[in-house]
Amino acid sequence: MRRATLGYGDFDTVMNVLAQASAAANPYLFGEQFTAADVVIGSQLRWAMMFKLIPERPEFVSYVERLNARPAAQRAQEKDAEYQKQQEGD
Repeated sequence: MRRATLGYGDFDTVMNVLAQASAAANPYLFGEQFTAADVVIGSQLRWAMMFKLIPERPEFVSYVERLNARPAAQRAQEKDAEYQKQQEGD
């Protein structure tokens, strides 16, 4: 299949574009302002790396670490852990 026939190009191109965006994020995709783009892109990168669906490129890891350091993300992770403990106790 030719690259032009795919809506997203090819895997390597997508990974390179995401890596460039992640590397340029300072600290977020649109600079100092955390936006919905960070929620969408960051959560997809985190999930895909967690399940080894994409390579753990340094740009991805650094960007996701910054997102995970946000207080709201830490609170959400704590709630997830509490919920998991509840489920295991049932």
